Amino acid sequence: MPDVEASFFIPGVVVRHSGDRGARMIDAACAVVTGVLLSLTVVGWVGLARVLLTLAFAVYVPGWAVVANCTPKMRASRTALPVLVSVTLLTVMATVTLWLHVWHPLQLFDVEAGASIALISVAAIRRERPRPHDEPRLLNATPGGDG
Repeated sequence: MPDVEASFFIPGVVVRHSGDRGARMIDAACAVVTGVLLSLTVVGWVGLARVLLTLAFAVYVPGWAVVANCTPKMRASRTALPVLVSVTLLTVMATVTLWLHVWHPLQLFDVEAGASIALISVAAIRRERPRPHDEPRLLNATPGGDG
């Protein structure tokens, strides 16, 4: 995986790009899985594709949404930690709604999908926003100049 910061050189200017390409790819994949699964659920389509998308969503998407927000400075595991958090979170939510006698699987999925997309969006915005130390430094490129 590429490093969190990449830089390139223009004479007199050093420009740094923040963000992580791998994290952006995971964000996009999670958004696609969630959007397609929501669409298939609304339409009422049943089949192997919906089962596989449901498995992908349940195993990874909510966990990535939480992990991407909880560890902004540290490179977290991109597979193990989101899977653990996702399975745990969905199990706890299903158990609590069962105990409260308000278990409606499709409505619970709608809430989980909406919360996941919102948290992934927040993580992406936080990851891509410019920071004060990322500003380019303009250097005087002429010999003998002050700078």
